[in-house]
Amino acid sequence: MSRSPDVLPDALLVHRMAALSDRAALAELDARHGMTLYALAYGLLFDGEAADVAVAAALREAWRSAAAFDAGTGSVVRWLAALTRGAAAGAVTAAQAAARFLKDGG
Repeated sequence: MSRSPDVLPDALLVHRMAALSDRAALAELDARHGMTLYALAYGLLFDGEAADVAVAAALREAWRSAAAFDAGTGSVVRWLAALTRGAAAGAVTAAQAAARFLKDGG
């Protein structure tokens, strides 16, 4: 099955984010991969709200670091998944720090 000519490849969307500050390209990546990223984050965090926050953080990081993306090292979805895992890990670390703070008398 071939793609229709108006569907841009993921890597080109990332390039457009970096080179043209194309927010529509980021929105398209979110539309294509957002549910996959959410499922990944939810599987790590077991919390829907935290998963939403992790995906949003990953997409913000994708926007900031789009120029550093290298298609030679992996696919866009793999890169986004790595950003999502990092955001989820950060959420866990923050939750653990907050729990320690409260345990110690806040």
